[in-house]
Amino acid sequence: MELLRTENLTKKYGEDEALVTALDQVTLSVEKGEFVAVMGASGSGKSTLLNLIGGLDNPTEGRVLYHGSNIFDMSDRELSRFRLKTIGFIFQAYNLIPELTVRENILLPVEIAREKPDEERLGKIVESLELSDRLEHLPGQISGGQQQRAAIARALINRPEILLCDEPTGNLDQKSGENVMQLLQMLNREYGITILMITHDPKLAEQTGRTIMIRDGRIVR
Repeated sequence: MELLRTENLTKKYGEDEALVTALDQVTLSVEKGEFVAVMGASGSGKSTLLNLIGGLDNPTEGRVLYHGSNIFDMSDRELSRFRLKTIGFIFQAYNLIPELTVRENILLPVEIAREKPDEERLGKIVESLELSDRLEHLPGQISGGQQQRAAIARALINRPEILLCDEPTGNLDQKSGENVMQLLQMLNREYGITILMITHDPKLAEQTGRTIMIRDGRIVR
């Protein structure tokens, strides 16, 4: 079943001689439960594509369809709710708030949604990510791999249907990166979460179900 679809998705910055086309008429379809790698050189448009799919930026042209409805037809409030409840974002920079504990960072989306924390779900997530004994630590007191796992836990806490991952292993050593990749595979396999992941590493891309290559803002494979 098709979950996501982009149609003629285009993003341009600047104008006249300074005009830059970051994404150029991109059309693609993603099935529910797919694990898709997005590869390409720096500046090829990969992050722009993920930002548009996640509703973090507005396209110059084209549409992003979720279950057949254009997310950019939503009101600002509806789009914020879509990002909060449907999409989980995982970035190369962990984006944890240094002054908050690991527990507080993980539960931040729940607080933003003004909902009561589901302690049972929190417990299952941190146990599966081996963070149970790190919940009261600050981000600066744990390793890079643990910080990225905390960022994954935060992305999962609101039960997202889609994970958008922008170089999630980019700041990690090889072993930590492999562990994060195994976690993503488990989330895709056992929970059916649809994942789009940007990576420069062909070995990581080979571990996903499908690879999309982008060059100069266009899909070339």
